[in-house]
Amino acid sequence: MEKVLKECVAQAHADVNVSYQQPGGFKFKNGKFPDDVECKKIVGVDAAGENVTLAQELGRLKHAAAFACVKARLPPIIRDNFAVEPRYKPDPETNGVVLTNKGPKTLHPDFVVHGTRNATDVQCVYELKFPCLSSNKLDPFTVAGAEAQLRAYQKLTNRCPAAIVSPEGLFELRI
Repeated sequence: MEKVLKECVAQAHADVNVSYQQPGGFKFKNGKFPDDVECKKIVGVDAAGENVTLAQELGRLKHAAAFACVKARLPPIIRDNFAVEPRYKPDPETNGVVLTNKGPKTLHPDFVVHGTRNATDVQCVYELKFPCLSSNKLDPFTVAGAEAQLRAYQKLTNRCPAAIVSPEGLFELRI
């Protein structure tokens, strides 16, 4: 699964960067990917009325492309063993977690490997990161809050280290 995740994240990164630059429309200055100024550019407003930067918009598009790629490439026999963007909340009665739709103190990882048809039997947790700013590209842990996010996700499982998957590779939580 990790091999497919890494390949799909890299492919989504490349494909979205190319497709975002429509013929006759927007072009990145260097022709391949946005620079720091472009990453910070406001490109829209979200449903809550907050500004959306190009980095956020590209991240949203790349997540969707990566998820579609993973679903298409993983064999049907293991599709019951992963969940895309599940949301968990602590369950004091079982000393574990339950799936939920919303709420405070919930955890919302991007990709979870779990027991067959049992998303609360969490085995491995992956967070997809598509760093836009040059300072974050080689080490996605430099993205604000990334390490704290993985530390929270690590509480879901003790079977493997929570990890970030970025176009540069897989980065496990430094325990």
